[in-house]
Amino acid sequence: MNAKCARNKIFLCLVKMSSKMLMRLLTVMVVASLVPAIQARARRYSRMQPNALSKTRCDLMCFDRDKETKGTCRSQCRNQEHKPGTCPVSDTPKWEAACVQACNSDSQCDGTQRCCHHGCGSTCSEPLDLLTLPGLPAVPTMEEPKEKRRAVVLRWSDGVGDTARAVPGRVLYLLEEQHHLGPKYEQSRLGDWNLMLRTNRTKVSLRNLLKPGRWYRFRVAAISAAGTRGFSDPSPPFTPRRGPRPPPMPKKLRVRPMRMDNGTMTVRLEWKEPRSDLPVMRYKVFWSRRVRGLGGELDSVLVNHQTVSKDQNHIEIKDLQPNSMYFLQVQTISQFGLGKLRSDKASVFYNTTGSVGNDSVPESLVRRDKYIKGLKLNKIVWNNQRLKARISWESVPSGNSGGRSQERYYVHWKTIKCNKTDKPMKDLAATTAQSTFELYELDYHCSYKVNVNRSWKNKIPESELVITIPGCQYFKRKVNVTAITCDS
Repeated sequence: MNAKCARNKIFLCLVKMSSKMLMRLLTVMVVASLVPAIQARARRYSRMQPNALSKTRCDLMCFDRDKETKGTCRSQCRNQEHKPGTCPVSDTPKWEAACVQACNSDSQCDGTQRCCHHGCGSTCSEPLDLLTLPGLPAVPTMEEPKEKRRAVVLRWSDGVGDTARAVPGRVLYLLEEQHHLGPKYEQSRLGDWNLMLRTNRTKVSLRNLLKPGRWYRFRVAAISAAGTRGFSDPSPPFTPRRGPRPPPMPKKLRVRPMRMDNGTMTVRLEWKEPRSDLPVMRYKVFWSRRVRGLGGELDSVLVNHQTVSKDQNHIEIKDLQPNSMYFLQVQTISQFGLGKLRSDKASVFYNTTGSVGNDSVPESLVRRDKYIKGLKLNKIVWNNQRLKARISWESVPSGNSGGRSQERYYVHWKTIKCNKTDKPMKDLAATTAQSTFELYELDYHCSYKVNVNRSWKNKIPESELVITIPGCQYFKRKVNVTAITCDS
């Protein structure tokens, strides 16, 4: 009986030992399976996400070098970087057992982390004494952001006392932001940190850099040639006073005929996504067939509509009738909180006449034969810091006997796009008795839509032309005079 009990104890001991060995083996296998992911992450940091802290430090170390050697100095600094601080003593024998080699040098580690070696492996770790090392700039303290005159002012301290005075050489600051969209602040929704700017001052004014409808947090790091202690604690959350505006209407509507099927037509309506304070949630497309009503005007008898995904800037519209005029519209829809913001509708007319080889013309389109033809741009003229564009078109008979031409034309032009957002959007009109005209009050780097009609009351433009004005440098080269001064 006693021998049997002894055998049972030995068996239980062996089972316990086997369980421990099995758990250790499983731990090593799990850790080993993570090695490729850890190594890939380290490589991703070093290759795809250049460390702004290290780059700034190397720029300061090579600041006094001449132009010929500065580039080489920076490259050597980044490749052979040695960050300040003492690596922690490894307290993770599991990592040592797996021999994980996540890095080979400090330059492969993000932020203030160092490549710390333990046993036969290495990982990126935060130094133990980074906040107490002498000779490094103090960690700045962010103040609460303030909005003044359409600009956001950010301030931070540069350290006080002996810590700040003991830092030799130049000190630069890196400012980063993170944000999320929405009317209420939710820390869990904040995105990644993004670099905003680099400066040698402790105060910056941000103008036109923050978008309405977003909550922001800021942080700053102080860097010298000796290194950095890392980023400050984030600032209190901040949102611009001006709320988001409704999105602009879609741009550059265009209709392309696609195919005929059983006597009906399919077209493709295309547009460009507008620039908006808010992301586009979706588009809404409307189309209707226009027929002549009792008052002689073109009216819509039935309006169709369809929702289009935000990632799609086109739609195929089927079953359009031949020899008809269609009115097509596209609207941008964005979401802010629980509410939706809608743009005005961008619109375009499309005529299916002649699409099926039929010469018959519906009554509402008979006057098409008298539409103004040959509208074109002849020349853009620069004169005494002013821009004009000469346009011309074919004369149109007035409709009276005697073959006289149209007595008066109505010219309308308006801004549709400018490269610089501070340019005013203009909407101008004029009359002329000639079949030529000079458009005035034009701006560099702007595009204009021009219409010439025979009446002010035209709902459908009788002609259309888009002209684009080149930049100032273009005219300076062409005119070759010193009178032209370009701001940029």
